Amino acid sequence: MYQPFVLALLRNPRQIGAVVPSGQSLARAMAIAAAPSGKRILEIGPGTGAITKALLAEGATPDQLCLLERDTKLTIYLTEKFPGVRVINGDARSIADVVQPKSGSCFDIVISSLPLLNMREADKITILDQVFSILDPQGALVQYTYSAKAPISPSLTNRFGVKGERTAMIFRNLPPASVWKYCHPRMYEV
Repeated sequence: MYQPFVLALLRNPRQIGAVVPSGQSLARAMAIAAAPSGKRILEIGPGTGAITKALLAEGATPDQLCLLERDTKLTIYLTEKFPGVRVINGDARSIADVVQPKSGSCFDIVISSLPLLNMREADKITILDQVFSILDPQGALVQYTYSAKAPISPSLTNRFGVKGERTAMIFRNLPPASVWKYCHPRMYEV
């Protein structure tokens, strides 16, 4: 399991946002925050598929999942590891150009493993603008971070009209992580 990750890290260390693949506790916390059963899900930056595996264990079906992976060799690995799951090789900065849900409508959930806090502001804005354009108005973005601060700044949550909530702290991960869920404020009133 670690070999594809290590090879991707060696090929392009700046592209990989972690020093090890997501642990089971973090992957499960992401899947629980997504509540995937019956939802159309886009996972951005799935890496070796730890979160994908957790999503399937929590009730997602392969035909509901779409994975966007930038690394070509990881894309091939994921395609072989998860038969029936749509895996697309592409860059998160052009999500709207390369990814659409099969049904033609919006995704209910976007799961992101992108290292948002390490990105240039312009790239974050480009990615988040596209994420929220393909996300159902009642949908959610689930993102994790290794930082003590939120992965999306208050200025960007205001810009996109979303509210963030920390849903879990995972101390049994290397390094420890927190899971955040971003929705339009009306979703918190339901």
